[in-house]
Amino acid sequence: MKRPTSLPAVLLAALLLVGCGSSGTPNDWAEQADATGRGLPERNFVDACMAANDDLSEAKSRSLCECILGEVQSSATYEDYRRLEDHFRNNADQVTESGLADLFPWFTDAVATCDT
Repeated sequence: MKRPTSLPAVLLAALLLVGCGSSGTPNDWAEQADATGRGLPERNFVDACMAANDDLSEAKSRSLCECILGEVQSSATYEDYRRLEDHFRNNADQVTESGLADLFPWFTDAVATCDT
């Protein structure tokens, strides 16, 4: 059974990310890495995405979220990602799927790629 598109859940994850700050603003994905080598922004993304997809098993949710993270990292710069975060922070009540597709197609493409 195919799961319906997860973009709305990932939208929620992105909104959650806005609240996941650190003691300083990271300047790249690898900053503030833990013992696994994952940076704070990577961990925050996966954690928020998994929380937004809690209707899936933990393994499926982690797989989906790590896939999206990988797609985002391969198709956008960290600065692009920061602009996405800023967009959510400044326009949280106005974010739509079509608006995201227009402004951040690399993000919606990542979700679509991983949701298959």
